[in-house]
Amino acid sequence: MEENIKETVEKKDILKHYFASLLVYGLIIICMIICPVYYEQIEDNPINYITFFVLYYLGYVLVAPIIYFNFKPKSLLNSKNIIILKYFAKQFKRNNTTKEFLVNIEPKEEEKQALMELFVKVFFGVNSVHFLLNTYLPSFGYNLDFIKAITINIAEYIKTQNALFPNIIQFIIDTGDVWIKIILTLTTLVLAFSYLTDTTIFKNKIKSVDTTPLGVLSCIICYYPLTILTSKFIVLSLNELIPVKNITLLAILNILIIAVNLMGLIATLRLFGKVGNLTNRGIVTKFPYNIIRHPIYTMQVCYIILTSIPVIILNNIPIDVKIAVIFAIFVWIGIYYLRAITEERHLINDPDYQKYVEKVKYRFIPKIW
Repeated sequence: MEENIKETVEKKDILKHYFASLLVYGLIIICMIICPVYYEQIEDNPINYITFFVLYYLGYVLVAPIIYFNFKPKSLLNSKNIIILKYFAKQFKRNNTTKEFLVNIEPKEEEKQALMELFVKVFFGVNSVHFLLNTYLPSFGYNLDFIKAITINIAEYIKTQNALFPNIIQFIIDTGDVWIKIILTLTTLVLAFSYLTDTTIFKNKIKSVDTTPLGVLSCIICYYPLTILTSKFIVLSLNELIPVKNITLLAILNILIIAVNLMGLIATLRLFGKVGNLTNRGIVTKFPYNIIRHPIYTMQVCYIILTSIPVIILNNIPIDVKIAVIFAIFVWIGIYYLRAITEERHLINDPDYQKYVEKVKYRFIPKIW
């Protein structure tokens, strides 16, 4: 990608980027309102994802000029939204010959980067906000109240009956799903923040984006609406999450499931604004990234195994269902492995990541793989 020779950000640069951004983001908001992908899933909450993005857009309208004129970030000199508008303008240029049309329709590298950056924000950002507003946040307060109530009841019972162990086991069983929902809420909150921000202020400026078809496919296959298709062919689990009759074993499984989700949250928080599919926003080398290079994927695979293997081993279910579950486990392990490989193929172009790979040699399992 060619570097912009100009070094001083002038008023006209700010205004060009600002109005280009208003146009690009405004068109996206209109498309979301006219034909929202998730429209049938919007619940009757005080705020849905379309309302959120309209407010987010209005916030950008008011706040962006203040930031731009005060800080004058040099990234405005290479405005991605101006690049996108120029790319589309070329397609509608009058008197284009067939040869010129074919040349213009193939985006140059900087145009690919700009278009893919926008796709990442729109696709993954909307997904994150959608799940946050329609799935996680509405039940967040209830989950906290539930854990508080259970904790008080268990503590009082232990105090009066002087029986610690069985009540702790029951507490873990009763609150296991709630802890997971709280962890997923916090994880999704970080993801939404990361996808919707891209500034030097938060140290998460996008350095480059993976534009390869395999890299994009391996990411979007795990997200709605593509999961509608994949879930019909790849069974993730049965209706009962972990159908185990032995309460001690059930408590142990719940602890392990909570632990892997918590470790995934820790890894996500460590990346914070740098977390996100297809983007290189800089390298993080602190725990757990000083042990393995892909702790989030490792934890996701562990979660799939912990919630699927008990179904196969401990339940009397038809052999065809067992085969379907085993097949699903291997397919999803393959998907996460493919995501890790395509990510590294993109990141390895960064000299910082090359040094990181030399220092942290294992992808998924310390000292093994």
